[in-house]
Amino acid sequence: MKVLVVGGFLGSGKTTTILRIGKYLGEKGQKAAIIVNEIGEVGVDADIISSYGFDSIELTNGCVCCTLKRDMRYTVDEIYRKMKPDILLVEPTGIAFPGVIKEDIMLMNLKDVEFAPLVTVIDGSRFKQIMKETKQFSKRQIIDAEILAINKVDLIEDLYIPIVESSVQQMNPQAHTVRFSAKSRDEEFAEFISTLLSDETSFEVDRRKESINKSPDAEEIVAASGDNSIEYSKMATYASEYNLNHDYIEPEKAQSIVSNLMEDLKKEIIVMNPEFVGHMKVILQAGTVNVRSSVTGAEEQTQIETIESYSSHPSVKILSAISNVPRSELMELVDFFVKENFTNHGIKIVKTAVHQHNHESHNHDNHNHSEGV
Repeated sequence: MKVLVVGGFLGSGKTTTILRIGKYLGEKGQKAAIIVNEIGEVGVDADIISSYGFDSIELTNGCVCCTLKRDMRYTVDEIYRKMKPDILLVEPTGIAFPGVIKEDIMLMNLKDVEFAPLVTVIDGSRFKQIMKETKQFSKRQIIDAEILAINKVDLIEDLYIPIVESSVQQMNPQAHTVRFSAKSRDEEFAEFISTLLSDETSFEVDRRKESINKSPDAEEIVAASGDNSIEYSKMATYASEYNLNHDYIEPEKAQSIVSNLMEDLKKEIIVMNPEFVGHMKVILQAGTVNVRSSVTGAEEQTQIETIESYSSHPSVKILSAISNVPRSELMELVDFFVKENFTNHGIKIVKTAVHQHNHESHNHDNHNHSEGV
């Protein structure tokens, strides 16, 4: 089994990239399994991944620096024994240090397991904004990488692409750099996958490590950040799930609710931080469809899509990670607009358990759960 860790900041396109890799492997007759790590106990991306027919395990422990280490060993072992995939794709949350995740898996000393080069996906279309809002944290993710994948080049002006590429190469000169659009069927992406899974690429990465030093401030950044990525990112995070008292919601109505909810939230978050970056995701399981919406920053348009998927228990899940806003205000904002939007459509909601992690005490077994209406 080969293990591939695909990291990167929130909204960089990691899930889309992993799905493309999985499809490519399927076409080549290989089996891929996917581990998704989300923030908190509310899973969002695994619902989408599973709908495409991939095996998916979602680790929803709030802190990748502690509790994930315990669950990762169990999960990887279960996948290895029961699913027996050719490739295991691991997608850490966007506020994880992907290098730490890869090292944790390597320390498991699993038999007959090899590792593909570590990938950090970079959203080229938001690179300037991300570096402004989360400079030191994003630098650490770039420094971790063995392959730097500049994504969303279809959304970048041609003159700006070399500037982004030059900037990331200065931060991590030994990494192999590629550019592509994960949503497009372009030759660059096919070449990226082929290079990524090639034994020759692993050799080249090792050779670069021996011959080229990292950027001058790399050691200082790694030392300052430690392993506690969530705290170091200074992102306000909140994950919550609500059950609905309806067995079925019309697709058009579901789309309207999700669209209004996301626009209300984005508008108020911009008031708190006009230049925020991060990722807010909403998925409404509405009977016969899942309506999914996301936004990754103040300057981006809200994205929305509808996927056919039957659920006997309609619910709405929200995962939010926003730069430089108070967490208490973010939580209050999300709960308020969820209740308001659904109440306006005559739908009652009940909030289910929400995960909280105490980074101050670092008691790895102390996880508090709360319920509310």
